[in-house]
Amino acid sequence: MARQRKYYICTACGTDFAKWQGKCAACGEWNSIVEADAPAPAGPVVPADVITLADVEYSAVNRFTTGIGEFNLVCGGGVVPGSVILIGGEPGIGKSTLALQIAGFFRTLYISGEESPVQIRLRAERIGSPLNAIQLSSATDVEQIIRLAESVKPQCVIIDSIQTLYSSDIPGLKGSVSQIRESASRLAGAAKRLNAVLILIGHITKEGAIAGPKLLEHLVDTVLYFEGNFSRDFRVLRAFKNRFGSVNEIGLFRMEERGLVEVTDKNKIFLNPYLSSAPGNAVSAAVEGSRIILFEVQSLVTFSSFPNPRRMADGFDLNRLILITAVLEKHAGLKLNSFDVFINVSGGFQINDTAADLAVAVSIASSLTNKPVPHGYGFLGEISLSGEIRPVSLCGRRIQEFKVSGFSTLVIPDAETGEAAAAGFTGSVIGIRNIQNMMDNLF
Repeated sequence: MARQRKYYICTACGTDFAKWQGKCAACGEWNSIVEADAPAPAGPVVPADVITLADVEYSAVNRFTTGIGEFNLVCGGGVVPGSVILIGGEPGIGKSTLALQIAGFFRTLYISGEESPVQIRLRAERIGSPLNAIQLSSATDVEQIIRLAESVKPQCVIIDSIQTLYSSDIPGLKGSVSQIRESASRLAGAAKRLNAVLILIGHITKEGAIAGPKLLEHLVDTVLYFEGNFSRDFRVLRAFKNRFGSVNEIGLFRMEERGLVEVTDKNKIFLNPYLSSAPGNAVSAAVEGSRIILFEVQSLVTFSSFPNPRRMADGFDLNRLILITAVLEKHAGLKLNSFDVFINVSGGFQINDTAADLAVAVSIASSLTNKPVPHGYGFLGEISLSGEIRPVSLCGRRIQEFKVSGFSTLVIPDAETGEAAAAGFTGSVIGIRNIQNMMDNLF
């Protein structure tokens, strides 16, 4: 009888080796390499079938919709049966609360490896989820969970969380790369066979990956990140991968005692309700998927005693800030080489839209000259390296949002003034061609 061949595998990252060693060369962990049996030889190869795309039979996809409109929007209009959704976020951000609220809209099998059934029931009663619609289990063995799902036949299976599961066929501890990868793969296959929605919850590690391995994101259909500042009540659900919809949508929630509540007036999050007249504030509009969101840029320009003044940005790209300050110094005559410049986007919003360039430049000039921006002004425009104000995408929709929010004056690129009339804006419109025009009109 042939001797069974052995090999060694790292329980932390899943890398295999021909011989044992004390430290894993892939992940750097010590004493994580264990002996494992080589896989059994494969059986006879079964011939594969080939068909043309025209011969593939399909039916229209009927999405399941929840009663949570923001979640439906981020998923592309609802969840697709047989799809796998990964929800990631820092511990305590509200992932389990969101999953439990979603569970109440389906015939759900809820697998909890972190909390006891009593804890889950208390939370379900607090947030108002229907108790009879949710079936609960504390099983953590993947094979047991698959057998449960096959017997219960739920519409939705929720795993809270993926790093608590394990498979007895795979070497390694719970939460290791090999266990997470194999558990997610087997559950995804079972969900597609049962035509059930599978929702996996994963924590964000200190490296910024979901539940350890980045490979987990490639096994699922949709990747959602739950973001927010623990000092604030607001949470943002953002799609980073979606095979059934756009990745540009965001969902806005407020964390309350009765759970996550949808935010209907989104501009209240990012605009100062007290309409401060202090220098350094300017308002612009960003496009997030199908939404137009107004936000406030706050700037602080102070004299620096260091030879290299600081440039700091919270919610705005730092490289873009350095570019804008250089343009202001070159084409607007602002001497910023002796001043520190600090930028903040209120509400914890992250801006990646170049349409905010003009608002950032105005707020910096306002803080430096100590002259506040007049009340009711909104700003749109991209700044080029030559100091020109360039048009922005979807300008008409942005102008309509300013109109609805009660702004009286818009400062926009001169080429976009026709868009203001087409959008029905009845206030004053100031068209500017370059950064010097902006300084002449406002300061």
